[in-house]
Amino acid sequence: KHFTKIKGPLVTYLKDLLKLLSGVTSENILTVLLKHLHQMCVYVACFQRISKHALKRLITLWSTGEETVRVLAFLCILRITRNQQAILLDLVLKAMYMTYVKNCKFVSPTTWPGINFMRRSLVEMFSLDLNVSYRHVFLYIRQLAILLRNAIVVQKVENRQAVYNWQCVNSLHLWAD
Repeated sequence: KHFTKIKGPLVTYLKDLLKLLSGVTSENILTVLLKHLHQMCVYVACFQRISKHALKRLITLWSTGEETVRVLAFLCILRITRNQQAILLDLVLKAMYMTYVKNCKFVSPTTWPGINFMRRSLVEMFSLDLNVSYRHVFLYIRQLAILLRNAIVVQKVENRQAVYNWQCVNSLHLWAD
């Protein structure tokens, strides 16, 4: 009853918060905004379109920000996804895995802690619902198995290069955990 009165201003506020989150580059301000968004996640989860937009931005921050920004972004992702697990979990798992694989292309001593954090947090997301996760895990491991089989059977340089790279190694590392 009272929610209908604040629904319009709340939607406007959340959209403006996400615009602000997209435009800010300062780590300190991002940290403050993410802490605030974490408190507002219950309200974000009430609106599916806003949830999807927020998750896109949060997954980007989860994969590219400094450590505190990454952690806060992950906590927001986890909270929004848990509130709408039946609707959003499938989408979030796919987006996070693709982002993980994309960011594992180049590994160095400076990027290794971020990749480790992404791997551990991705494992936590996959453990939310094992039935939904099974479909994704089966598909991704099958793709890796096809890559490995082609590298062994077809003895071409391109097929070997598809396996001898950081993306493949880190993907195998994810599923081995």
